[in-house]
Amino acid sequence: MRQLLRLPARRAVPTVEELAEEFFTDLENAGKSPHTLVNYRADLRRFLRDGRAKTVGDITPEVLRRYFTTLGRKAPATRARHQASLNAFLEWCVKYDWLPSNPMDKIDRVKVPEPFPKGLPDETIRKILAAIPRENLRDRLLFTLIAETGVRVAEALGIYVEDLDLTPDDEKILVRGKGNKTRTVMLYAAPTTLRLLRRYLQQSALRSGPLFRSTRGSAVTPIHYRTAHAAWTKYCQKAGVTANIHALRHSFATSLINKGVRLEIVRKLLGHKNMQTTLRYAEVNDQTIKTELRQKWREVRFRQA
Repeated sequence: MRQLLRLPARRAVPTVEELAEEFFTDLENAGKSPHTLVNYRADLRRFLRDGRAKTVGDITPEVLRRYFTTLGRKAPATRARHQASLNAFLEWCVKYDWLPSNPMDKIDRVKVPEPFPKGLPDETIRKILAAIPRENLRDRLLFTLIAETGVRVAEALGIYVEDLDLTPDDEKILVRGKGNKTRTVMLYAAPTTLRLLRRYLQQSALRSGPLFRSTRGSAVTPIHYRTAHAAWTKYCQKAGVTANIHALRHSFATSLINKGVRLEIVRKLLGHKNMQTTLRYAEVNDQTIKTELRQKWREVRFRQA
């Protein structure tokens, strides 16, 4: 008797929402930053609310074009982020054979003008830090750490107590940057951070887990980016200044450049992949240019004498 051929069972077609949840789970397991996860979730949920696609098979270039038209009034950076979020999700769908190809490949991308980050005067930074209540050691440490070491906000929020090495004269922190790459941040040039860190650890009695943790609820979780940003905004208002939290990082980089620290060293301290990114931060002021030219002219005159 001839045996019947058994065909493999076809997979049930999940909804876009179901696949999105699997996508988020994979991102979390891969160690993506909380900031990245928040943006991806917000962008994909907006796309889902639009209701143009129930399954990923419904997501065609035409559907994407019509959806992106609804974002026309938003800033270029915001529209570019939405495109990047959807592209990451659709690439994931292609990887796991839910789509034969990525429809975003046929979409023209939003071009975002290259930003030139602006730093803050030292006096402005001091005013903002002074506006933080002395008893709030957590926030004082967080923003002082960013100002004195130039770490990204997400990197600071991702620090665990286990990442600290407080060996005398060799104090350092292991931080996780973009792409989950790690680098060491030395604290010997961040005396205020180091002092606050020792006080904070002693007062909080932390032995493990997130260094900057939420005080709400019983679960031990790192501070959310939005919480840190809201706190920064509050302290800026209290100090009577308007300042972007990311400007602390640029101020740190510019200060190093103006003190004569080599660009390669600055690049490594900031965790940049290539030198071109560092050069955007390297705004050398007129006084530094004048001092450098005067020194070079003296050297030329000395050799000619």
